[in-house]
Amino acid sequence: MRTLLGLCATLALLTGCATGPSPRPLPGVGIPPWEMPDGAYGSQRLYRVGYSGPEGEGSFRVTLRLAAADRYQVQAVDPVGRALWSLDVTGGKGLSLNHRGRTFCAFEGSFDLSGVALGPFPLLSLPSLLLGRVPAQPAAAPNQQGNELTFNDGGGRRWTATVRDDGVVESWTLWEQGAPSVWWLRREDWAILSNRERRQVRWREVLQEPLANPPAPLEAPAAFREECGDDSGLRELAEEPEEPPG
Repeated sequence: MRTLLGLCATLALLTGCATGPSPRPLPGVGIPPWEMPDGAYGSQRLYRVGYSGPEGEGSFRVTLRLAAADRYQVQAVDPVGRALWSLDVTGGKGLSLNHRGRTFCAFEGSFDLSGVALGPFPLLSLPSLLLGRVPAQPAAAPNQQGNELTFNDGGGRRWTATVRDDGVVESWTLWEQGAPSVWWLRREDWAILSNRERRQVRWREVLQEPLANPPAPLEAPAAFREECGDDSGLRELAEEPEEPPG
């Protein structure tokens, strides 16, 4: 499955509630808002995530293991710790696993967020999306006026963004055919990603720690069949019970 939920993959050990203050947004002083601060690499981060849309509502947890700019894994579990999705990226190639549907998809280039219609974004921009950076690079020098930034990406799509003086991205919008198509904003501790089809994904980072070793490569289990572009997992997630308190 290659939806926004395919950003997410499974870490069954992290099923309890995290406590303590939420990590602060990554500063980006002196670097463009589409670049990742060096301090982001070599880290493991846990997120609480919620989805709402025509399919219904659901919640899950996501772990991002970010070893380097071209090496990461994203894994998700449902509120009771059952595996949902896994995504493994090395260089320009990736492998996604749908644990519920027992399917896998091997791909390269762009990661099509087809089920939630929020893409496509290049594979290597997905950590940027989770960490609150702008998930696209300009094809030419951007136009900047104060804290507002405008540019076109390599596909000719228009982007606008609001960036604070300390380099933290406050919001961005992807424009297609002259109208907003996808927009993201930071609201207190939450990141909120929406599209014009009234689908929304919300996430909040609740824990971060050093990544001791690069993640071991994922492999598709022999019992999984190859299937790309399926959005059935989105319906499965929407049917999940809300996360229990505690």
